[in-house]
Amino acid sequence: MSTNRRKSPSSRGRHHVIIGNSAAGIAAAREIRRYDPRGQITIISDEPSFGYSRVLLPLYIAGKISKKEMLIAPKDFYSSRRIRLFRNNPVEAIDPEAQRVHTLKGTEVSYDSLLVATGSSPRTLEVPGEDLPGLHYLRKISDAEAIRKDLSSSPGAVLLVGGGLVGVKSLEALVGKKRKVHLVISSDRVLSQMLDKAASDLFLESFRKEGVSIHLHTDVSGFEGKDRLEEALLSDGTTLSCCLAIIGKGVRPNVNFLKGTGVNLNQGITVDQRMATNLPCIYAAGDVAEPVDLLQGKSMGNAIWPLAVEGGRVAGSNMASASTTFSGGLRMNAVEALGTRVVSAGDREGEQQVQYFQKENSVYRKLVFSRDRLTGFLLAGDIRGAGILTSFIKNGTELSPSVLEEGLERGFSFSPRLQALSGAIRSGATRDLLEP
Repeated sequence: MSTNRRKSPSSRGRHHVIIGNSAAGIAAAREIRRYDPRGQITIISDEPSFGYSRVLLPLYIAGKISKKEMLIAPKDFYSSRRIRLFRNNPVEAIDPEAQRVHTLKGTEVSYDSLLVATGSSPRTLEVPGEDLPGLHYLRKISDAEAIRKDLSSSPGAVLLVGGGLVGVKSLEALVGKKRKVHLVISSDRVLSQMLDKAASDLFLESFRKEGVSIHLHTDVSGFEGKDRLEEALLSDGTTLSCCLAIIGKGVRPNVNFLKGTGVNLNQGITVDQRMATNLPCIYAAGDVAEPVDLLQGKSMGNAIWPLAVEGGRVAGSNMASASTTFSGGLRMNAVEALGTRVVSAGDREGEQQVQYFQKENSVYRKLVFSRDRLTGFLLAGDIRGAGILTSFIKNGTELSPSVLEEGLERGFSFSPRLQALSGAIRSGATRDLLEP
């Protein structure tokens, strides 16, 4: 661990610097100002815009919301909290010994506490023709603007590469705009990080009903075109005509500028329960951070919006000397596309699994248990009861599959025993209700 000494705060209070202007960084700024009304706050962003919600980018592409409606931190957010914002000014390096941040534009900012909330960047395909106009990655509002422009000028089919959240939500936006869509997935399912095959098939069926052409177990081997994208070559020998491609093959944490600084790195930045790194005064939160996973007991990245907000809040409060701890990362996500809704949390596999599938109503429920504890669930179609199940996982509640059997068949929101058990857990009186 570094032995650099913390600078003495000036008469104007401590200087808190945040690199990143999205979910984690904005949440941290709110908490810092809450606990430190005198301190200085500086946010450094690599984008020209004010803070916005990245999860709303597909809705912006669909034309359902405006750029203004995407903002989570408009201009007055910063002025009302006395936050200095450097926009369009990417960070080049940090100097932990001198406690300074250096940007590509030559800006130097000293700090008493520093939060790294730089998020992640799309993984590139690296295939022939990837530099053709018409190929897009969707991570920033500038990407969404470029996609909208291309959609308005190019009437042909659209290719989606990857079955993750970017691909699924972009697909919904494109179907809504009546575009022909090809979906290319290297595995056997969509949303492979959160769904099993049965739940994925519900989504794929709804996609096919909307005319989407689905290519499973397939990769893109190259792109071709004269002045812009015209065709995609697939690994199975198929050639697809398309005027536009959106690539969603996962992300990688933005940590290159930290190499050689002494900050502990895995794929992202490892942090403790305070969202603190191994170096004094430096914290990390959001997609770039790897807090301890609640179930796995080790540092893991989990690039979802709610955890970015929670991590930012914890980091911000600790930067302002208000002791707060992170409850532990739990892989959890929810998505709705073309009328199909799903929520999943925790483990997808375990010692024991119980399932309920009502195909005619597109309802699927799956519970995963390990050592008489619920460690994961998946709800598709009817997602009510997800909050109660999540609390069982987080609390480590001891219960057998038979306790939840009624909810598995009837729906967890309609299970009197489950509702009573949830209330009993909050009051601490669970023994009688846990008996089979």
